[in-house]
Amino acid sequence: MHAFTAHLPRLACAGLFGLLPALAPKAAMAQDAYPNHPIRLIVPFQAGSATDAAARVVGQKMSASLGQTVIIDNRVGASGFIGAEAVVRAAPDGYTMLLGTVSTQAVGPSLNSNLSFDPEKDLTPIGLIGSSPYVLVTASKMPYADLPAFIAQAKAQPGKLTYASAGTTSMANLSAQLLSTLAKIQLTHVPYKSSAQSVTDTLNGTIDIQFASVMPVLPHVKTGALKALAVSGAQRMPLLPDVPTVAELGLKGYETGLWMGLFAPKGTPAPVLDRLSTSLTAALADPEVDKALLGQGIQGMRVGRGELTGFVRSETEKWSKVVKAAGITAE
Repeated sequence: MHAFTAHLPRLACAGLFGLLPALAPKAAMAQDAYPNHPIRLIVPFQAGSATDAAARVVGQKMSASLGQTVIIDNRVGASGFIGAEAVVRAAPDGYTMLLGTVSTQAVGPSLNSNLSFDPEKDLTPIGLIGSSPYVLVTASKMPYADLPAFIAQAKAQPGKLTYASAGTTSMANLSAQLLSTLAKIQLTHVPYKSSAQSVTDTLNGTIDIQFASVMPVLPHVKTGALKALAVSGAQRMPLLPDVPTVAELGLKGYETGLWMGLFAPKGTPAPVLDRLSTSLTAALADPEVDKALLGQGIQGMRVGRGELTGFVRSETEKWSKVVKAAGITAE
């Protein structure tokens, strides 16, 4: 064997190892350069919704701190799961995020046994944005002065009193189901395709009560056409500071609302997740962002990346029990 040929493997290895010091800084620079092009934030609900508004407010502020545009991409359908699945299937490189909600992350698995993915396993938390609690309203002409009076009436007439929601699987319906369970009452559900119509029927007394998003009913509460019996969150709402929570009125442990947060595909590198989480935290600390969210009825919740996994798991367990007890299935 020729002497030069005999040393070829040794020379090749020497050349490779000689390149490593030069390659390592380039690899580090590539990671440090994140993000180097726009980031897509998929919102699985329609433009103009509370989730869409939150995504745009937070996304704009995050764009400034990340140095790249956060593009809002509305992917509507299947109660949010079309958009969620698109994120699950995206590359785990930090350039695709999901505006996930209690519906997509916690309630969905109990309602849809045939989901093509597992929200807990296939989506990684970045951070929580906030929650939009519901306000329990009734027409001013109705005889219920407060929530305890309504519950007393419901116990006296099982199944006679009605409530409206956007459908069997809606959070408004689940909120009413949780109320029924904790208060030990029976109510009759009347689903509506249009929230405008359900509010109209609540105003005229066709429907007894409704768990409603605060912004559509706030003007009616302010004029006195609707009475706000309670709010569904853990704390009172800044928009309705005089209205007590359901828990304050005796139903301990009651807490519901449309919470929302940012999630990334499984496998997204930890440094990238940390960068996104830090950007989100900074955005939520901005008074202008807080004011804009409150203007949409969204109360900020400081739940970071480390805590969000446990929070989602506890919410999944809670709503799984409600869905099972009520016998609710996906529509």
